Amino acid sequence: MEPRLSQTTSQKLILAPQLRQFLKLLELPIFELEQKLQQELEQNPVLEEIKPEGETEDASADAETEAESEPEGIDDYEPGGNEDDLSRQFVQEDSKEKQRKRDYQESILTKPPTLAEYLDWQLGLIDLSEDERQAANDIIGNINDDGMLAASIEEIAEETNLPQETVELVLKKIQSLDPPGVGGRHLGEALLIQLKKQNQNTKLAEAIVQNHLPLLERKQFDQLARTLSVPLQKVKEVYQQISRLEPKPGRIFYQEKPNFVIPDATVSLATDQENELVLELNDRFVPTLRINPMYREMLKKKDLDPKTKVFLREKVQSGFDLIRAISQRKSTIRQITEELLKAQPDFFTKGFAYLKPLRLKDIAAKIGVHESTVSRAIQGKYMDTPQGTIPYKSFFSSKLERGDGSVESQKSATERLKALIAAEDPRKPLSDAKLVKLLEQDGVQVARRTVAKYRDILKILPAYLRKK
Repeated sequence: MEPRLSQTTSQKLILAPQLRQFLKLLELPIFELEQKLQQELEQNPVLEEIKPEGETEDASADAETEAESEPEGIDDYEPGGNEDDLSRQFVQEDSKEKQRKRDYQESILTKPPTLAEYLDWQLGLIDLSEDERQAANDIIGNINDDGMLAASIEEIAEETNLPQETVELVLKKIQSLDPPGVGGRHLGEALLIQLKKQNQNTKLAEAIVQNHLPLLERKQFDQLARTLSVPLQKVKEVYQQISRLEPKPGRIFYQEKPNFVIPDATVSLATDQENELVLELNDRFVPTLRINPMYREMLKKKDLDPKTKVFLREKVQSGFDLIRAISQRKSTIRQITEELLKAQPDFFTKGFAYLKPLRLKDIAAKIGVHESTVSRAIQGKYMDTPQGTIPYKSFFSSKLERGDGSVESQKSATERLKALIAAEDPRKPLSDAKLVKLLEQDGVQVARRTVAKYRDILKILPAYLRKK
């Protein structure tokens, strides 16, 4: 072995800072984008918001023009200077107004508590040692949205470096909290916790849940009655008692997430023309930014302090990059939305059953970007449509072959399946095999395992559990 020099050729993708900023803003939903821009307004003193009362067409046009122009005096920019000291000088002017606005926004924010916050609040009313508090924090962190504990006692004990007995003790305390059943390690335990809190005789119900839950799920009442040596009517009464329990104790906190859905676009039907679609981007939540003209004039002064000049150049350049990124984000989302309207016109007027197969690369090719850009753009975005407020990703679906050689989207097929099950006789629910035949009669060819997969996606139980 000996040291030697060699040359190799390789390709690397290096994103420019402006492109990285655009992609980052592109991923943000409206609500998070508004927060991000408010943060930028506080941190960059040369940026200012064009107030709504002065936002005429001319003002909007000026903002668009500014996004395309180059800042004067930036060509010889070099970063440096004591930025913290200089920043404080320029931020004082508008800080009180921004603070009043932020206080108002926080005063009207009505975000409900999460399940974790609710449990933590209740634990604050219980005396816990330092070790128990540590175990409680780890247990709550491992309780999922359904209210079930997603980690084992052993895993939590290892994570916290505490005895398993301590973790088990704390778990019992958490399981005594509200909502009933929270902290169960499986369905049976969640149901048992709820039964033990009831003010009635639950011994038979507890025995069935603990030892014979699969028989109960399949409604094999006769076998349960024989196994437990109790009357059949008693088993049916217990079934009714158990069916009133909550299999997902955290379900009542599900409503938290939709409260913060703000659609990025609204598509509506025109009032004057049949089946004509009208698109409007919901950018009223996004502040319109510009560079404060006073600071641009300051940069032109030849006698300006060198440190101040360097500081202002950096802030002005940063401001222009941000304004350009916002404009590019808006343009990209508009183009994607317009192409979705062209690709899925029947959905907006007729519903989900009329969705056509569509891939990310199809839209990417139409607007001339990489499909990863489209993926970023639709992440966490929603559209308000005549069929409801739905995620952008709902418009994309793989294709299924139909009997006549044409294709249909997977989402359209799931909607047909959902409609068939909704119309079934609850006393004789349709089996997966029967659903396959009915879909084939409708021209949709799928395997039985595919029907089962679609049922899981729709959160629909198998036939033997749907029977009433």
